[in-house]
Amino acid sequence: MSVDGNSSITLMKTLQTSTEVYSICPKNVNRFIVGTVGNRRHARMIGLNGQESDIQSLTFPDKTYGAGASRCTYLPSDGVLAVTDYYEHTVQLYQIGPGTSRTVKDDRIQCPAGICGAQGRVFVASMGTGTVVEMTVQGEIVKRHDVGIRPYTISVSQDRGHMVVANSVLGGSTIKVFKMEYA
Repeated sequence: MSVDGNSSITLMKTLQTSTEVYSICPKNVNRFIVGTVGNRRHARMIGLNGQESDIQSLTFPDKTYGAGASRCTYLPSDGVLAVTDYYEHTVQLYQIGPGTSRTVKDDRIQCPAGICGAQGRVFVASMGTGTVVEMTVQGEIVKRHDVGIRPYTISVSQDRGHMVVANSVLGGSTIKVFKMEYA
């Protein structure tokens, strides 16, 4: 889709996929990385031409996620794909290219749902703790933000100046917008 100056959108193309998609983020101007449902390949690439491909350098755990059990985000500037595991209470950080990975398991991350990234940081909606966990792309937890709801979906502006959190999947209908300041 494209958005013009009047904030109207125009459908450019419809792509059919071979797998269900639960999360999507841009890899570059021609490709997206999608988080899958019911597929042992937890993330795949889809081009604007509809061609699907695996992320060749990555090896995912031998398991299949159901709807809501995993989400992913990609940080193009860092070449990092972050994947949540709701039931294992973990975030897996994959370095695309070298194909290395790191598992982040910490008591501050419980039932991770939504995930996003900005400026070398990964933000995880930790439903089980009612917080948003902020970590580096190396997996170091640097801050825990109390958001006053059980967060399910999260978005952070690219300058990390604002964070939006929603809990509507839990029967609530709350969206909170936060201004973020760093010392």
